[in-house]
Amino acid sequence: MNAPIPHGIVHGLDIHEYHSMQGISKTGLDRIERSPVYYYATTLDPNRPPEKERSGQLEGNLAHCAILEPDEFDKRYAVGPDVSRATKAWKEFEASLPAGVIGIKPDQRETAMRQREQVLLLPDVAEALATGYAEVSAFWADPETGVLCRCRPDFVHPVGDDACVILDVKTYNTADPREFARQVARKRYHVQNALYSDGYQHASGRHVLAFIFVTVSTEYPFEASATMLDELSIEQGRAEYRHNLQTYAQCLRAGQWPGYSTGIETMTLPRWALTDIDY
Repeated sequence: MNAPIPHGIVHGLDIHEYHSMQGISKTGLDRIERSPVYYYATTLDPNRPPEKERSGQLEGNLAHCAILEPDEFDKRYAVGPDVSRATKAWKEFEASLPAGVIGIKPDQRETAMRQREQVLLLPDVAEALATGYAEVSAFWADPETGVLCRCRPDFVHPVGDDACVILDVKTYNTADPREFARQVARKRYHVQNALYSDGYQHASGRHVLAFIFVTVSTEYPFEASATMLDELSIEQGRAEYRHNLQTYAQCLRAGQWPGYSTGIETMTLPRWALTDIDY
């Protein structure tokens, strides 16, 4: 059973406890977008299998910790010998670690530290990271549908008594803003931008002045960039998350989680695949 949900802002909440709490998140909205039955199967079904760790998840966590919570890095991770994880030496090293500490390779730590260095070369980002809170959990009831929602901004930089800036760290194979714009569309980060900005404002009472993506490359030389979406893109994200929330609310009320059509549908090739070639 999910843990009871608080309302408002919670600092220092364990990530596993956060994920166990009620309320739909951006990940849940992505699953609703795929299909309500997919959301049910992966989120609510009591017989669902445990989620698998995604490729690159550890490396992303290392970058986040190094950039956002550097004082915690050596408490959460321990550098082991530069040998294969299948060797006896590595297994003995892992067995010697305190509970909760994760063993990493020397190059993994080096990469995370270099990523942090590159991010701090962005003056506005460095200034924002100097004051604020990492991994802030926010909970609220959506004013329109009444459903419980949650989000967990990577970093919140307060501005005065009633405003803030949200920073979101993304690791990607390039920090080129032109390529990252494509990743935003693929991963629906514009939905995250709108949901987090609106939701954090509801939960905290602080006006969100800006939502900044801090993108750092996973490959040498680990360049970093800071980008913001324009209003048109944010409004697109807002329209999409509102649509997903309405679908979710309807499914909750009806207790039904529909999937794809059970009939036979006609498909059309994507526009880019259609040509005027005359064979």
